[in-house]
Amino acid sequence: MKKTLGMGKYRDLLFAILLFIILDIGILLFNFFASTQLERDASRINSAGELRMLTQQITKSLLTLQMEKGSQMPIQSSMAQLGQGHAGFVKSLAAIKGSMGQDIEFTAFGLNPDDLREATRKLEKEWGPLDEALRPVIVALEPGTEEVEIAVNKAVARNIRLMALCDDLARGIESAANTKTYRMRQIQVLAIVLALINFVYIVFKFLRRLNASDQVAESARRETEDILNTVTEGLLLVRADGKLGGQFSASVPKLFMRPVRPGDDFRSLLDGMLSPDRASEARSYLDLMFDPKVKPALLSQLDPLRDVEVTAPAGSRGSRKFLSFQMTQVREEGVVKELLVTVFDVTQKVLLERELVATQEAARSDVEDLIRVLEHEPVLLQDFLVGARARLADLNQAMREVGRRPQAYLELVQEAARLVHSIKGEGAALSLMAVSRQAHLMENTLAPLLRRPDLSGEDLIPVVLELSRVQEQVERLYRVFERMGKLAGTEAIEGPRVVEAMIENLRSLAQRVAESLSKEVRLTTHIADASIPQEITHVLREALPQLIRNAVVHGIEMPAERVGFGKPAMGELRLEIGRGHDGRLQVTLSDDGRGIEVPAVRQRVAQLRPDAASLTDSQLLGFIFDQNFSTATEVTEHAGRGVGLALVRQIVEKAGAKLRVMTQPRSYTRFILQFGTAA
Repeated sequence: MKKTLGMGKYRDLLFAILLFIILDIGILLFNFFASTQLERDASRINSAGELRMLTQQITKSLLTLQMEKGSQMPIQSSMAQLGQGHAGFVKSLAAIKGSMGQDIEFTAFGLNPDDLREATRKLEKEWGPLDEALRPVIVALEPGTEEVEIAVNKAVARNIRLMALCDDLARGIESAANTKTYRMRQIQVLAIVLALINFVYIVFKFLRRLNASDQVAESARRETEDILNTVTEGLLLVRADGKLGGQFSASVPKLFMRPVRPGDDFRSLLDGMLSPDRASEARSYLDLMFDPKVKPALLSQLDPLRDVEVTAPAGSRGSRKFLSFQMTQVREEGVVKELLVTVFDVTQKVLLERELVATQEAARSDVEDLIRVLEHEPVLLQDFLVGARARLADLNQAMREVGRRPQAYLELVQEAARLVHSIKGEGAALSLMAVSRQAHLMENTLAPLLRRPDLSGEDLIPVVLELSRVQEQVERLYRVFERMGKLAGTEAIEGPRVVEAMIENLRSLAQRVAESLSKEVRLTTHIADASIPQEITHVLREALPQLIRNAVVHGIEMPAERVGFGKPAMGELRLEIGRGHDGRLQVTLSDDGRGIEVPAVRQRVAQLRPDAASLTDSQLLGFIFDQNFSTATEVTEHAGRGVGLALVRQIVEKAGAKLRVMTQPRSYTRFILQFGTAA
């Protein structure tokens, strides 16, 4: 029972605190009483002072009235002053008499109230005859001369005496007030001294208790720190408001790859480490974990924080890391007070699992690619594999010979991004998915480097590793193709047949990209002239996959959106190859999609250039071929890096051709390639 009541060893301390509270309350009540007394004394002093002033006002008003009566002048002003003075005197005198009713106000401070009452009686006695003489004058509308004369005589005769009595009363009241103030100050000082003595006692006892508790707490703290500094897992507490507790294991900042401080918002930390979708799922999961009605065992299958990838803050050089968060409810009286979060570094496990899956996928892709090798025209495959093999070898050599300038590193990374994107597009057009996927993984490695001007040689190490994987995929297919060529031979085929095979590959590419985006698309062609020189065919095989992918991703709308615009649910791409009026070869790829919104392009260009508002529409459309420009909101396998159209422009310009774009919002977009070869 003593423990429940908080007594026991703290009884003396609690008693001292209680006494301190009583003294404080007593001082507070006494101050209230003292302030009331001071207000009353001030009122008495003011009333006594007013009596002296009003005596003079009454006498002056009577003399003025007598003069006005004798001179037949208006008497309204003097009558008003006389009435006011008389009423004020009566009121002030009554107020003083009424405030003398309680003896306790005086006897409590050693004063005798009879002295003040006697002074008041004398003043009242002296005032009586004058009051009787004044009343007939005041109540009359036109007082007689005799009545005024009587009142004047009495006022003059008693004025000095009344003033003296008023002064005596005022001095008596003031003296009593001073005495009361002095006594109250003594009482307050005594009470405050007692309260301070009590407070010093409380502090002394409290410090002793605190010192003993600190020793116990310090010992426990050292033990806790030893544990938190030793464990490799992350241990932290998350309060119900989402804030971190005051202690967590030393490994937490290292696991999170960012500074972590007590009181940080756990949800904000997750927002910075996880992807937006995963962070949103984590917030919902935390809300469920703090619900006392929810059993944690029921949420184990829904845990979004198991084996999640975390990202380092922008500008840092942290490597990829995978963490797994395990949460345990800390309940108190049925309420989830906190969550104990244990964080495990599962990077090695996840990478091994992914490597195993990648190996299986690579084996499956190899088989699929081998089958596709048998299905495609040998010349197209041979041209791609030989060209990709040579370009990758040149890039690998450039990596070896790059200088030590950061600008040289950046230029090499930019060139690598363009080359890999080209190989990815051509490989996808030939249905070589293993090559396309591996090139996409290399793009993921290159993407963050493209935004950094301070590259070093160490930053290129992951690029070299990814490059070797792409080379390995290409080399594997090349060896297979080479063996098949030695067994069966590769016969040369005519230009129209090459164009036909290329179109089928593009049609297949458009279908795959559309299906991955839940879109519907159809590629139609009109080939007026299939006799295309080999060098132009090579240009088209590099450029058209990029344009096809761009049209499906950015141009063609979702089926429901197209129906809402009054269009068929299936989008249409049209490829036309023929001769223009000037006899030059012209290749046109158009789509009936959403077109290019110039205001949206202007808004995006404004982030790159301050003069975007002054540019013409045609100048703005030129920016879609800039490597730093992209309207995609997220990076996917098909879009978001801004490399595709930039690569098309580079390929076309290198071939000495011209590239134009025409568009109309919600109607179409048309890319036109004009080559210098005459008919």
